[in-house]
Amino acid sequence: MKKITPFLWFDGRAEEAMKFYTSIFKDSKAGKIRYYGKGGPAPDGSVMSASFEINGQEFIAFNGGPMFSFTPAISLFVNCISQEEVDEYWEKLSEGGQKQRCGWLLDKFGLSWQIVPEILGQLLEDKDPEKAKNVMNAMMQMDKLDIAKLKQASQTVSKNGDGKTSVTVENTISAPVDKVWKYWNGTEHITKWCQASDDWFAPHAENDAQTGGKFKTVMSAKDGSYSFDFEGVYTSVRPLQSIEYDMTDGRKVKISFIDQGGSTQVIETFDAEDSNPVEMQKTGWQAILDSFKKYVESN
Repeated sequence: MKKITPFLWFDGRAEEAMKFYTSIFKDSKAGKIRYYGKGGPAPDGSVMSASFEINGQEFIAFNGGPMFSFTPAISLFVNCISQEEVDEYWEKLSEGGQKQRCGWLLDKFGLSWQIVPEILGQLLEDKDPEKAKNVMNAMMQMDKLDIAKLKQASQTVSKNGDGKTSVTVENTISAPVDKVWKYWNGTEHITKWCQASDDWFAPHAENDAQTGGKFKTVMSAKDGSYSFDFEGVYTSVRPLQSIEYDMTDGRKVKISFIDQGGSTQVIETFDAEDSNPVEMQKTGWQAILDSFKKYVESN
């Protein structure tokens, strides 16, 4: 037995609860059932407790009688990596119970659960307070949490602390985070995906992907009509997690790589420049990110 084990009080339904919970979670198993004896406060031979495990966490369900019941002051938090997981646990755990606001539910035994996508915490911790506020406001309107709508709420064009317009684009790559990181930073790969459309290409790339390092990607029109250097200095590099850099004109960029268990979400936030419409810039950056997704998934 582990040092600390959640001990859940039921009124005669401990074995039923054990079977219910272990039927829902894939990585779970039923444990030992103990029975009251003749000297106990319950009928001889009735179930006293039932132990079980969910994802390596042991629980004990105890039949203690009607004196105490669950309250939302104690809840079980389920961390979900996909909308499919959110949907599954939301429907199964709430069966016979009650669906509530903001991802909370009561199961049929009165125990509170929170069914929460992993990305919610990351969105609520965004450095842009306006984006975090938008995500919080969106969440407060939901019962079951919807990842797509939470992301949409975070992708608001807003003003950052320097008064510059901040823009966010994102995509989910069907590849593990180590591959995504390698293809994002390897110069032999950058030249294959860093273009917003088929009439552009990247003939040359340099990249010293470490804090204080510099990068430069030459971006050229295929007809030779125009070419420019996209370059900057890294201010923070956390391998397999995030990249931050300053462009030569002082604008800032942050890229987050979120491991979703076999796939990777890439969220890119950049300061817009003043000479072109913001929506046009967002479309261009999104197109490059889409090109990256296509390249990674096809190689």
